[in-house]
Amino acid sequence: MLIHGLADDNVVVAHTLTLSAALFQAGRRHELLLLPNLTHLSRSEAVTENLLRLQLDFLRRALSLEPD
Repeated sequence: MLIHGLADDNVVVAHTLTLSAALFQAGRRHELLLLPNLTHLSRSEAVTENLLRLQLDFLRRALSLEPD
């Protein structure tokens, strides 16, 4: 799972897109989540909570685990 805030001033989005393209070309399943107006870190508790839920859901699916 690749998550990138489009307002990130630490890592340019082109690097994430290049990695995603390489994974796709290699036939590797992955997810890409691009977040408008988000920098490297979220200052919003709601956004952080939603991101953590998405990551947990991804890990459960990737590891074939059942939700609680």
